[in-house]
Amino acid sequence: MENSELIGFHLQVAYDGGAYCGWQVQPSVKTVQGEILHRLRRMLRCPELRIYGSSRTDAGVHALDQQVSFALRLPAELSAEQLINKLNRWLPDDILITGWRLCRPDFNARYNNFGKAYIYCLAPGIKVQPLLSRYVWRTPRALDLAAMRLAAAQLCGKHDYASFAVNPGKGKEPEDTVRHVYRLEVLAQDGLVYVVVIGESFLYKMVRSLTGHLVHVGMGNRDAQETAAVLAGRDRALAAESAPAQGLFLAKVFMQENQWRGYEPSLPPFAL
Repeated sequence: MENSELIGFHLQVAYDGGAYCGWQVQPSVKTVQGEILHRLRRMLRCPELRIYGSSRTDAGVHALDQQVSFALRLPAELSAEQLINKLNRWLPDDILITGWRLCRPDFNARYNNFGKAYIYCLAPGIKVQPLLSRYVWRTPRALDLAAMRLAAAQLCGKHDYASFAVNPGKGKEPEDTVRHVYRLEVLAQDGLVYVVVIGESFLYKMVRSLTGHLVHVGMGNRDAQETAAVLAGRDRALAAESAPAQGLFLAKVFMQENQWRGYEPSLPPFAL
């Protein structure tokens, strides 16, 4: 027996993306959204249930603050808290619900947010603890942070980021490539380097592409002063290859307007 009232759920979810082909459900592959959705549908015997995430993270990318929403009619014998506790028990160890609240049934985590913060972790020419190596990109040599910061300053603001977007798949229409990057910082702490990118929204693999360019500059393979020309060229071939997925974390999703202004990243993200 179900309650007649439709109830909205808003979850905060963390995951290690190493074993998954990204967030979004895809046929015949393992995804984070698919793992959560499969268990909810089985638990509630509700095959038509749909869930929504704030960010469609790529294969291998991690998250500390993925926002997830769905609406359903709870079985009479199950409370909202019991549902969340049971779902957490059923989920694999590399996915965890870290917080939740009830919300309006029409709340959608994908559209009802005000931006996101990503952190990319770099080990510049050094080896790190083996258990942490899966969360950083070890570059071949040390990085020139001053040059990276000079390049990063040219990439902030509202621009056409076509040079830092992976081309759409065959048969897909190219999307509008104008985006607003609020902050792009290069930070260093305890031997590691972090690229922090905060913006309203991002193109496919855009954060990894921006990081790849900054590392290219940091290793001396590109003059930082050329960054503005790369951006203005609107050609993916002008920029460096994207950084690999394993060093990228969806660190924060902002649920209030201008919340990003007071955001201070916790470094390293994998220590939380």
